[in-house]
Amino acid sequence: MDAVRKSESLPDNQLSWWEKVSIWCLGIIILLTLFAFISQTLAPGNFLQEILDTYFLDPIRDESSADGSYNQINTMAYNVTLILSVICIGAIMRWLRMPATECTILALIPWVFWAALGEVVEDASLFGSGLQAWFVSPGIHFQGALWVVGTGWLSVVASRAGDNGSRSWVTGMSIGMVTFQGLLFLTSLQDGRIGTPMEEHLNLWPVGIAGLLATVFILVSHPMMERWSAVEQGLFQVGIGGCLVLYGCLHAYASMMSGLEVSGDIATIFAIDRTPEMNLEVLLWTMALPAAILFFPITYLSLPAREKLQRRGISVPGILPPGLTLTSYENERTQYHDDMESLAGLAVLSSPIVFLAIYGQAVDGIATGMGLEIYGYTEKHVLSAAVIEIFGSAYGFTVLKVALGFVVWWFYALQRWEHRYRHLRILMGLALMTVGLAPGLRDAFRMALGV
Repeated sequence: MDAVRKSESLPDNQLSWWEKVSIWCLGIIILLTLFAFISQTLAPGNFLQEILDTYFLDPIRDESSADGSYNQINTMAYNVTLILSVICIGAIMRWLRMPATECTILALIPWVFWAALGEVVEDASLFGSGLQAWFVSPGIHFQGALWVVGTGWLSVVASRAGDNGSRSWVTGMSIGMVTFQGLLFLTSLQDGRIGTPMEEHLNLWPVGIAGLLATVFILVSHPMMERWSAVEQGLFQVGIGGCLVLYGCLHAYASMMSGLEVSGDIATIFAIDRTPEMNLEVLLWTMALPAAILFFPITYLSLPAREKLQRRGISVPGILPPGLTLTSYENERTQYHDDMESLAGLAVLSSPIVFLAIYGQAVDGIATGMGLEIYGYTEKHVLSAAVIEIFGSAYGFTVLKVALGFVVWWFYALQRWEHRYRHLRILMGLALMTVGLAPGLRDAFRMALGV
């Protein structure tokens, strides 16, 4: 391989101009939000309070009590905040020298499923009033971020407490965090069922059993975490454990509904939920079908191309080596450049952050189409509703989301990342999963359970 000329690039502890602008803008948004909350007490009825209540808090309250809807103002605000947060968090992760590997991706993915499962538990009206607002958008995103940051910080603290690099303390921390989640959710479920038709029928034992299974998983996974950093280990173990606990909540709900159906108590079923039927075949169409379609190009096209890149010294498709700027890469024609340009487009499809972002768009599109056209759900997102109105069918949104999946692949296939922006690459894919895979999984699980 020809030598790659190294040109001077910014060190990891230095911010680029657009990262500085993003941090300032996000800081202004946070300060305005805090000031709006404080002004409710100091000067009730001011214009900031009216904006906050009308466009943000009232939709959240409506969503936690029924099925609220988005509006143009909060949709734009959430999207801008998400983009700024991705840029800022990426810069902070780089400054803290946090890992940005395939293991990092695998450690974060369970939290996408965790958010989706939590929203379905809230949709089933299982949580008490204290937790409801935290499991609807945007509360679920803030809560998820707090869990991730808290888990990452505790993982670092726990790893430093161990002797000779032992990860036993990290595993113990993971068990403690999952236990805390289990107790928190159990308490909320107990509070949520009081005074409702579920009070005499909802058995909470599945949640406890799921918590025990989560503990077993964490213990069994401990020896397999040697290649992972402490932060990655903690995030993965707590994320999977939390998913199991939330699955226990949904299993308790499904068992209750099945028992009521067997006993013929249809009145109680309709008092609890909209339908007595579960539609497990939905999971086949929304989740299994796109996975099966992606399997073939990944297996027979992408993985061979990735193996060729690795043999030529390129471990991650699209990421440049340390010290090489994007300008130098584009201006020079080395063997490294030719290998990257000829193989990265196919190889990038097998990267977890890319194929899951693509998969998420397909899941969301299919789930939305089926939910609106077959199962009678309504669309509450402003942009989605506008797209459906233009096409005249919810399946038009499905086609658009599948096309968006191709755009995601095209972007990652052509984009080249300086090594200092390796965290941003991962977080952009995670953001795409947040607006694609997470809502798609939520819709699929809702339809499957008849929630």
